[in-house]
Amino acid sequence: MTTIHQFAVSEGQEWVLPVDDETYEVFFGLDGRSLDGWQPPVMRRVEEGERLYSDFPWLGEHAPLLRQAAVDALAATLAPYGELVALRGEKVWLLNVTKVIDALDEANSRIVRFDDGDILAIERYAFDAAKIGTAEVFKLPMRGSPVFVNEVFVERVRNAGLRNVSFEPVWASGTAIA
Repeated sequence: MTTIHQFAVSEGQEWVLPVDDETYEVFFGLDGRSLDGWQPPVMRRVEEGERLYSDFPWLGEHAPLLRQAAVDALAATLAPYGELVALRGEKVWLLNVTKVIDALDEANSRIVRFDDGDILAIERYAFDAAKIGTAEVFKLPMRGSPVFVNEVFVERVRNAGLRNVSFEPVWASGTAIA
């Protein structure tokens, strides 16, 4: 049985955000291309309120950030699926996923569209498991795609003892998760 997850933020989890608000658009626009030669932005840890340390501090489901412990534990696993890019300021790495798979089963997904037909949001995912194969990490070929991981990757994170990392299951063996 294949289960596909996306990264999720947990209650009280620490956030790391760009210092320059215009950088959000850069993160949202990550589309699978290499960031070789890219000038990494300066990041800052959100200090308001009590925040729990996380080996994957939150920026968004489309741009996972990793701390050193996560890089040490997962760099070899992640290499076929993307690149780890050191950011400036807060000591974190961006996982820029370069494994893009056109695996969305649109007919069985619940999709909200703009008037021109482009996808606004996906309320329920369905995937073509054959297209995903054994890929542990991937994105869809659409702007702002979340990073998806399979149960093997989730288990790797858990077995590595990484702290305060959450995943949300979005699809299991052809059955959408509501």
